[in-house]
Amino acid sequence: MCRLQGRITVATVADHVEPHKGDPEKFWHGELQSLCSTHHDATKQAEEHRGFSTATGLDGWPIDPNHPANRR
Repeated sequence: MCRLQGRITVATVADHVEPHKGDPEKFWHGELQSLCSTHHDATKQAEEHRGFSTATGLDGWPIDPNHPANRR
């Protein structure tokens, strides 16, 4: 997430790409990604709650296919 913003930041959290929601199989064997604590504790949590990312490309258009602007 930091790299998408043009920053290099030390990752301090191993984040579950797909929320495990208490499922032990997903918790222990699910795909992980490295995130800084700020993105994990704020941005990622908001995305999971909202259901899509608000990140935009250079053209200003949302890059997440699940964003309402990209649904047809």
